[in-house]
Amino acid sequence: MKTLCFFLVLVFAYSTLSAVQPVRKPFLRVKIDGKQVKVGELLTVTHGQKLKIEVEMEGGRRDFCKFPDEYADISGNAQILSRGDKGIIYEIEGKKAEWKLTSENVQFSGDKYITVEPIANQLCANLLVSKEKFAQSFIKASVKSTWQFKTGENVTQEEYSAEATVYFKVAGESDVWYLSKFIKANGIKNEVILEKLVQFQVLCDSIERNLYQLKFPLAQQNIRNLQVISGEIKNSIDEIKVANSTAKINVVISGLPSDEPYLDISMFTEIKNKWMPVDSLLTDIKQNLDRLPEQGNTESQNILAKLIRKYLDWQAKLPEKSFEHLRQYIPQLQAESIMVPPMVEKFAKSANSADYTKAKNEFGSFIEMRNQKAGSELMDINSVSTRIQAVRLFDGMLRSFFASIDWADWVNTRK
Repeated sequence: MKTLCFFLVLVFAYSTLSAVQPVRKPFLRVKIDGKQVKVGELLTVTHGQKLKIEVEMEGGRRDFCKFPDEYADISGNAQILSRGDKGIIYEIEGKKAEWKLTSENVQFSGDKYITVEPIANQLCANLLVSKEKFAQSFIKASVKSTWQFKTGENVTQEEYSAEATVYFKVAGESDVWYLSKFIKANGIKNEVILEKLVQFQVLCDSIERNLYQLKFPLAQQNIRNLQVISGEIKNSIDEIKVANSTAKINVVISGLPSDEPYLDISMFTEIKNKWMPVDSLLTDIKQNLDRLPEQGNTESQNILAKLIRKYLDWQAKLPEKSFEHLRQYIPQLQAESIMVPPMVEKFAKSANSADYTKAKNEFGSFIEMRNQKAGSELMDINSVSTRIQAVRLFDGMLRSFFASIDWADWVNTRK
């Protein structure tokens, strides 16, 4: 028994020390319809197309068995009785040794757009491309092999495994596999990167929302988190490219989370300037309304219509989408309470005598309510107009950070 153990140690030591080069890490060769393709390659297919995928494991113990001169250098010290991709038999000092492939199995996996029909006892499968519309699909092959070493009565085993993925896109269809407000990704789809891009987008949305709400400490924390996720995305992409130099993942980031809040800085200045004279406007309208008779005549109808149009003119001169932006920063400020009621606006256009009393009363109630709220509205607008200036600082931080990202192309969408 001691002699046998010494022999095994000797064989191992000899094969290790005298090897010309170490065996390669196990990997898969992939063929699609008989043509070898690169692992990680993006292939163009058509809806309903039928394909055949074949895989073959190389490297590991198979290198030793197929090319002993290159990977083991035992030929000069042993008599090789047989060798091939499924095993090798040789003799050293009258003792026979054998490496033999005892099992090799493949498992194919993918998504719902590629139907897989494995072929029994073979490292291949038939594929059927879905007729549904999709941006990109994939097939992943995982092979596991077991090798047995035997010399005399001693038997040991080794296991090797390797994986390979091939991607598919439909001819004429976009290969964009992730699209959001700020991000577009195409090329080779990767689930890990997809997950991190989603996190990146969520953080961008949070930054934008917190800037709208003037919650600057939260925005600052979001930016730090964004930098962390960015580093993780870069590392993941680098790892993929190291494992597969042909893999192409293209990411484009358009704009900044601060773009719209930044543009609102000048808009709020304009809104503030337009809002400042509203107090005197409302006072003037109320005084003139109080002079109008309860029952209308041609003159009073025209005066009422003129007063309504006076307020409508002020309303129309506000910057475009003012109420949409005001709602972002001052949620309690509702457009419905500021804009002239529809029935009153209709009277301003027709001055219909039948609607005079109702229009006068409704417009009077509206102006009374506006008088009560206009002062506090202006205070809120002034406050936001001052505080929103801090967005400039965050915009500069984000602009510098996005410009430094090297795993994606950043497009400045702001003029």
